Amino acid sequence: MIERRSLFAAAATAALGATIPSTTQAAAPMAGTRNPGFHRTTVGDVEVTALLDGAMGGGGEAGIPRFLPDSTPEEVRALRERAWFMENGLHQPVGAYVLNTGRQLIMVDCGGHSSFIPTTGNTLNALRASGYRPEQVDAVLLTHIHPEHALGLSYDGATRNFPNAEVVVSDTDLAFWTDPAQESRVPQGQRFIEAGRRAIRPYDGRIRTFGMAREVEVLPGVFSVPAPGHTPGHVSFRFTSQNQSMLIWGDIAHQTVIQLARPRWRVGVDVDQAMGVESRVRHLEMLANERILVGGVHVPWPGFGRVIRDGEGSFAWVQRPFQFG
Repeated sequence: MIERRSLFAAAATAALGATIPSTTQAAAPMAGTRNPGFHRTTVGDVEVTALLDGAMGGGGEAGIPRFLPDSTPEEVRALRERAWFMENGLHQPVGAYVLNTGRQLIMVDCGGHSSFIPTTGNTLNALRASGYRPEQVDAVLLTHIHPEHALGLSYDGATRNFPNAEVVVSDTDLAFWTDPAQESRVPQGQRFIEAGRRAIRPYDGRIRTFGMAREVEVLPGVFSVPAPGHTPGHVSFRFTSQNQSMLIWGDIAHQTVIQLARPRWRVGVDVDQAMGVESRVRHLEMLANERILVGGVHVPWPGFGRVIRDGEGSFAWVQRPFQFG
């Protein structure tokens, strides 16, 4: 009886081996592709698409005290434990946003280009992957004219990447970046200046400006929020639809873990460092009070979250999970 059972088991095993393919035969090749770089949500009736332009390197350990002159190595070391990847300086994503109001297609900032920062320049690809074409864009709102925010307008200084769009920017920032007398005030130097001017050059006659004295409705339902300091004409943009609001900041914070925890630390690349601190604290206080959705060019991908209080005088970034759209 034992022999018959053994023979039966051996025969069954052989049959299974003949019909079940080996795991090596079923192995799939590496896909070799990544997410095309867009994520979409809605705010009331407005469809908001975040676009990933790329990332900026941290500049190494020596770059931290230059970027955050009030920081100490001990405090930075403790805060960096709360970040995913900051072993070599301060790494920042670079993004842009598309607002579809149903009447207009609006971009808020438009990314950079690999000629300036090699790891940026994906905005146009991400825009197309998201289902839009550059020629469909009606307006590009600029938080300021830094290259990683504005160079997506034109890579070569002659071609309009958004051929049918007007550019909307504060009068103060436009004057600052185009006035030779202001060049000595730019902490990043001549290369930044030339790249910013190259970005806007093909849009001569298609640039509309607004003032910095108060919030301005720059497009129907979209308001500028003054935030000077990083540049003299730096702003955020806020919109509301169906009692839901979102604010998209430019460079209120470049690194959300450290700068929200220490909002009063000055930023070395701000034109007016004290005013930059004032604008950052004012924004964070407002956002923590109102608990509205927030986006920003250098916030963690996929670019949506909110600000909460995290102790006396400190704040924290709460990422909006992917599954909420």
